[in-house]
Formats: sequence, structure tokens, C-alpha cells
Amino acid sequence: MKTLAFRIRKLHVNTDTEKRLQKRQPSRVYVNEEALIELTGSKDGGWAVCIEKASSSPSEPPLRREATLWKAPERLDKTVTQMYDAFRDACGYRLGEHVKITTLGEGLLDADEVVMEEIAKEAAPGQEAPQPLAPMPAEDLPGWEIFLAGRLSLLEHVHAGLVFKNLFVRGLERSFIVASVNGRSTGNGRYSDRKTALRIVQPTDDADKDNAVAQGKLEVTGIRGLGLQIKKLNRLLRCFTADFPFGIKPPKPPIAIHGGHGTGKTMLLNSIASTGWGTVFRIQFKDKLSEIHDVFQRATLQQPSIIVIDEFERLIDKERNNRSAVILAISEALDAFEADYLTKGEAPNVVVIAACLDYTTDMPEELKKPGRFTSEIYLPLPDVDGRREILASLNLHVQPDLEENLLRQLSERTHAYNGSDLKRLVNEARIFGSIRVSETHLESLKIEDVTEETAAEKPATEETTREATTTEDTAPKDSTALSKPFPYYQPSDYEEALKTVRPSAMHDINLKPPPIRWDDIGGQDSVKTSLRRAVRLSTESADTLARYFERPPKGFLLYGPPGCSKTMAAQAMATESGLNFFAVKGAELLNMYVGESERAVRRLFQRAREVAPSMIFFDEIDSIAGQRHGFGGGGGGGGPSKGGSGGSTSHGGLNVLTTLLNEMDGFEALQGVVVLAATNRPQALDPALLRPGRFDEMIYVSPPDEAARRAIFQGVATKRKMHPDVDIAKLARDTDGYSGAEIKGICAVAGVAAYDRYIADVSGAEDEWVNDDGIIMEDLEKAIASQKRQITVEMIEGFEAWERRFRRH
Repeated sequence: MKTLAFRIRKLHVNTDTEKRLQKRQPSRVYVNEEALIELTGSKDGGWAVCIEKASSSPSEPPLRREATLWKAPERLDKTVTQMYDAFRDACGYRLGEHVKITTLGEGLLDADEVVMEEIAKEAAPGQEAPQPLAPMPAEDLPGWEIFLAGRLSLLEHVHAGLVFKNLFVRGLERSFIVASVNGRSTGNGRYSDRKTALRIVQPTDDADKDNAVAQGKLEVTGIRGLGLQIKKLNRLLRCFTADFPFGIKPPKPPIAIHGGHGTGKTMLLNSIASTGWGTVFRIQFKDKLSEIHDVFQRATLQQPSIIVIDEFERLIDKERNNRSAVILAISEALDAFEADYLTKGEAPNVVVIAACLDYTTDMPEELKKPGRFTSEIYLPLPDVDGRREILASLNLHVQPDLEENLLRQLSERTHAYNGSDLKRLVNEARIFGSIRVSETHLESLKIEDVTEETAAEKPATEETTREATTTEDTAPKDSTALSKPFPYYQPSDYEEALKTVRPSAMHDINLKPPPIRWDDIGGQDSVKTSLRRAVRLSTESADTLARYFERPPKGFLLYGPPGCSKTMAAQAMATESGLNFFAVKGAELLNMYVGESERAVRRLFQRAREVAPSMIFFDEIDSIAGQRHGFGGGGGGGGPSKGGSGGSTSHGGLNVLTTLLNEMDGFEALQGVVVLAATNRPQALDPALLRPGRFDEMIYVSPPDEAARRAIFQGVATKRKMHPDVDIAKLARDTDGYSGAEIKGICAVAGVAAYDRYIADVSGAEDEWVNDDGIIMEDLEKAIASQKRQITVEMIEGFEAWERRFRRH
């Protein structure tokens, strides 16, 4: 976009060609060839431009009109522009005045909508004022719209401010002005009988005639499940349209909308863009820096306007080479709007609205300063009521007496589903239902065919022949079935859909646990009791919890020797509880880029809050929550106890630990979220993590006692082939001090020995009989003898010493 300054000079219309252009393209303006090339880079005419004249008062906006730019038919100075008298008068420009011309695009856009407004008749001779204008009767509007469309069809270009005076229809005389083109009071467009819609509106106040805008209402409606967010958004949008009392002119804030995938960000942006309130400009993530500059300039020149930036985080992605320049360009453009408000008392009528995933991490600090993106609206995943609203709007098409109950069940069972997920769920149910109905229909046709074949074998009587003829003539079988209305979908269709449609909020972070159940874990009754209570606390109502807790426990630390079912306990907890399960290994976080680990932790907690009830499981938490001594923090405690690691966290681990501590400090806001962690080295943990309010309950997962070992062997025996002589009680006594994982390893080694014996018998057998005794006692005893215990006495003493120091009883 280029801008040059000019002085207006009279245009003489002499030839027939010029007179014809004056009538058909009245919004032409002319400059000399040198100025045309400098503005457009071409000698060709027809470019869309904006003409701007500075106002006489700093508090008033400049006067703008759109036109098309051409090479002058006569010799002109580079600083001179010419325009037709009618266009100049309609736009309020005078000869000799100075204006600026800015290019908007290579060609004139189509006029999709032209809004016209009736104006008062001029005062008759001897009258001091024009006659008052009576509202046009509603029944007269269609006739006048047809008549005015005929007059506009004589034009090729139509511009705002164009006047049609003293028109007669059925003896009535009226005059009209083009109030807006494509929703802009400055607009200009290419008129087409087939494409351009014409609308007549009631007249506006004469004081606002020059800048009258007939446009849509800048308001978002009809979106279910986001009531509070839509209310806040519309309240901000009122700053651009409402007439405030006492002459108040509020700031016109840029707006940031943020939330997870599928929460409705793009839908909201498109809803605002489709209001018809102003010209819509979109900034795409792949746009060049120059294109971003152009959008802000054009939006300023073509007010009212809307700048939409979707996927803002991609526009300023860290991999973008000119990321800083893009942020600076947006900052400067928004600062220019703020400067207008501070100096003139009113900001430009330009809505700037951006959408990103996470305002905290995706919006740079430079763009969070006053006057920039300080007005933010968070779109959460819908709650139960929101999901019910969305589902109701999607038309489940079930029997009326079943709909209310189905809506309640689906809304309660779809936590973590966003609006897109719910739509996918309904579509999937319709697929299941359609297939079910189709298969039922085909089956019924087969039954009818069999019935007809059976009837054909019976002797035909006069009566049966007459009935068959009547049926064939009046109601053919296939056409009758197909002409019936589609039957209702069934709740079972939605049950099937729930099995296949998972919430997209869980796709990237969620680690779906193996289907481990409490019965798969031998012994550990105290551990199971504690974890079951943790699940109950996460789903209990706030009123019930308030009777027993000021702040219910939310953090649970599983510690103990390796191989004692800590991870399995977490998996069983996730399987049995039905909570949304987020699992991450501490070491995986430290492998990310600088800064990404902390962001991953923050987003992990945010997602867990959104999809509550949920559980966050940190395996190997000691790798990211080691003691901070060596970094000046001290961590609130001394060095590691006996059996500890003796090391401190890396600098990256320190940042992750700090973020984790900050997130866990907000446990009182984590409604319905359980945080579970497991470690083999509790001595290595930073003591700050063990304070009440973070990990409230520390659960020792000890090596299995004799009863637990017996249960483990018994569980293997029920699933594997064991000889009746296997003495499970003796095996439990012989494996004192072994971990659960080691006992399963013993059974696996014994299974290999039994399988090798079976293969040898099969290979050497001369008849069909094979001696297959399965796993025998000798196999298990040899496996025990070869398995070295990894849990030492010193290790157990280290856990006991740490427990005496930190565990709260």
C-alpha cells in the first residue's frame, strides 16, 4: 500500500466518452502517469483507492471515500488529482483542498449489498427549511427497491453518497442516497443486477448523514453452551457500536479469545465476521510482514472494519524467522489506535480479535500491555449444563419420551468433550442408527420373501388370488417401505458412539492405561484403601467435603522399592475410577527444549482442570523434583538421607520443579483433580514438595508380605497351566523379601522351562499322546533359586528412616 498527497483540481468533461464514463463510473479519480506508477507500480488504471481529507478539528475523524484510480486524460502536475463534480460534491470535497490517496487493491470488488436511505426534499422557493420526511410505508418498500435497482443497473460503479433526486413512482416523489456499499459508509463497488442486493432503510439523523452506516448488528447470538463467554464478548463489542450517555467514548479494546482445541474459538471469530457490521480482514498465519501492515492500514481506511486473526500462536511461532518483527508490527498498529483515543478522544472503529490456544503462554508479553490484547476471554470445555445445551441443539432425533433422559445421561457421561466432539458423537450415532435401520429393513424383506414363497406352495383360491392382486396394485412392497418416515434413533446407537468417539482434549497428553484392575494386584490392601478414598474425594460434592475438610487432600505420593506395584496401582486406580488419566514420566519432560518443559507442566494442569474429574500421574517424579541445594534455594531441608541420590537437579529440572510447585500451590482450585506420583527414591525429592497442600498423603508401597505373595502366585495359577502338586503356600514362604515384579519374573522363568519340556515331548512323540503337565513345582523352585533379590536390607532401612522424618501419621 502506497499513499501520496494531492490537491483537488476541476475535471473538464468534453467528449462523449468522458460523459459516458461520468455517468457509468462516477467514482473515477485521475492522477498523472508518474503518480499512478508510484502508487500502483503500473500504468494501468482501475485500482481501488481510498481518498482521505483531514478534518478541521482534531477530535473529528478524517473524511474518507473509496474510488478507482486512473491516468488523467490531460496533462497534470504530479501533486494534482481530478474527480467528477457529482462525486466530489457527494463526498464533501472542494476544489483546492488537499487529500491523501492510498491504494487498497488491484481492482474494484463486487458490490454484494447496497443500502439506500430516503432523504428529505429540498426546500421549495420561499421555504426556510425542507419539508419533514414521513416514514415510508412498509408496503411501498418492494416497489421502490425494484425501481431503484433499475436506476442502479445503468451504473457500473456505485459509491456511498451517490444521490438520486426527485424520483416518481405512482405519483409519489422521493429522493434517495446510497448510505453504504458492502456495509461501509465509505464504500465503492461494482454493481451487478444478478449479484448485488438492494435494501432501503429508514433515514438517520442529519447530523450523522456524512458518516451514516447502515450495517448489521455487532453481536454474537445463537451459540449454545457458552452463555457467560458470549455475554462478556458482546459487552466488549458494545464499545464499538453503543451510544453511551453524557458523551462518554470508551476505549475500543483488542480482544483475545483462547481455549483448547474444539472449544469454539474459530466459530466465534466466524460469527463476528458474519454479522455484516463492517469490512472483514483476515490475517493468516502464513501472511508476510508487508501483508500484515497492509491489513491494518486498509482496515483503518475502510471503517467500520473487523480484523480477524485465527491461530495466533502459529502467526508468531518461535520457528518464524521474523517473529519479533511481526509482534512489533502488531504492537505498533494497536498503539496507533490507542494514540488516536488519547489525542482525539475516540479510537478508530476497527475490531481486532485474535484467537490462540493458551493466552498465558501463546500471547507474548509485549502484546499484553495496556491498549493491546488485555481483554481476554477464556473458552473452557463445556460443563454438564453446557454439554446438555449443545446436545439439545444438535437434535438427537429419538422418541420424545426418551429424549430428556438421554440428554441427561449423555451430558453426564461426556466430561472432557468439547462442542466438536459432541457433534462427532451425534454424527457417529446417526451412522450406527442408519446402518441398524438398513439391516433391519433388509432382514424384513427376506422374511417377507420367505413368507411369499411358503404361500405360493399352498393351493390358490379365488379369495387369496383377489387379495394378492389388490396388494400388488395398491402398495408395492419396496416403495411402501421406502416411503415411510425414517424411524427414531435409539439410545443404543449413542451407546455405540460413546465407545468410538473419545474427547479430543485427551488425544495428545492422555496415556490410556492398560486395563489393570485392583484384583490384578496381590495384597497391598492399605494402598488400595488410600487410593480408593482419593478417587472418592475427587468426585465428592463440595458441600459434603466442607463438612469434614477445610481443604481436602489432592496430592498422593507412592514410594517404595522398585517392582512393588506402584505404577500398577496408579493404572488400576485410573481403570477402576473412570477418571481421565494423564500420565507423564519425569525424564520425558527434561528431554524437551528449553522452556517447553515448564509449558508442558502448566498445560498439563490446565487440561486436567478442564476435563475434571481427572488424575495426573507423575512416574519417576524424582527426576524432575530433586533437591535444589546448589542453586541457592536450599529447598527447606538438608542433604539426602541414607539411600538417597546425593545429587541436585539440573537447571532445566529446577525450572520444572519451580513450575510444579507453583501449580500444586493452587490445589484448592483443583476441583475434581487428583495428583498422583511414584518414586523409588523419595530421599531425592525436594522437601518443599512434601509440605501439606502439595503431596498431602504419602503412601508406602512395601514389598509384599506372605499373604500378598500367596495372592500373586494364586493369580498366576488361575491364568496359567500349573500341575496340581504346586504348593503355593510353600512358594509364598520361600519368596520372603522378593518384590511383586520379581515373583512374576519367577513365574515367567518357570513357564519357559515348562514350555521347553512340552516342545521336546511333542517333537519326540511317536503317537498322539503328549505328557503336558504344565508348570510343576520343580520349575518354580529352580526359578526361585536363580532369582537374586534386588531389595536389600539397607534399602528397606533407608525407606524407614525417610518415613520417620517426613511421613505424616
